[in-house]
Amino acid sequence: MSRMKNVLSLLMLLVAAPCYVFSQTSGAIVTRIPSSFTAEDQVKIIVDVSNVPNLAGKEPLYIWTWNPGDPAPGNGSWDNSNEGRKMVKEGPNKWSWTFTPTQYYGKTPAEITQISFLVKAKNGNGDLKTDDIHLPVAPLVYVPTAFRTFPKVVGQGEAITFFLDQSLATDITTQRMNPTGATISLFSDAGAQVDAAKNVTLTNLGPGVYSGAFFPSKLFNIPAGVTIGKMRVVFKGKIKDANGNDVDAESAFEYGFDPLK
Repeated sequence: MSRMKNVLSLLMLLVAAPCYVFSQTSGAIVTRIPSSFTAEDQVKIIVDVSNVPNLAGKEPLYIWTWNPGDPAPGNGSWDNSNEGRKMVKEGPNKWSWTFTPTQYYGKTPAEITQISFLVKAKNGNGDLKTDDIHLPVAPLVYVPTAFRTFPKVVGQGEAITFFLDQSLATDITTQRMNPTGATISLFSDAGAQVDAAKNVTLTNLGPGVYSGAFFPSKLFNIPAGVTIGKMRVVFKGKIKDANGNDVDAESAFEYGFDPLK
């Protein structure tokens, strides 16, 4: 029981690392930073309308949102959006919206479980809009998972610590393997692997709980101008086969975060 309390105490200190998540809505590519956010987190939403014929090349663009409610002072009218809903231009056909749900909508966290919106021209007549976009809002209640990283936002020169709790794993290999080390791979926000995979030493924090840490800029050769959007951690060790013999085993996890700069 004391061991379980210690594990839970440790895990409650951790915050899920954010990442770029891409979703397709009739050609619009939606990016959330962080990818998972609560009603009390500041979130940046970037919408790429390059593949939305009616919006590509048009500017400025505006947010039109209705769930969990209308923002103050409102969306405006369909043919004349409120200037307060104007998005920030991030690049050609890329527009962003940064907000904290509770403040933006004037709602309590319990009232905010989903954000619904679309992107439109100031005058939306003529179908100058995206389809409806719906984003889930994570509950404030902590939900532990087998693999976690810390901290929530990190730079290339700062340490990233990752954790594995085998008691929370859902696959047999992860549950039963005896991890002896891990390899780390980094990927740019465009999806390309940066440098070769590197070995990281694991620390045993207690039965079934392991951690590792590294400095991205020290462990990897990251080219100038490249931002890192995802890492892949492969835990390596041994597992007993049907005859009781030790055989090599691997358990891989991919995790994203705000692009390391």
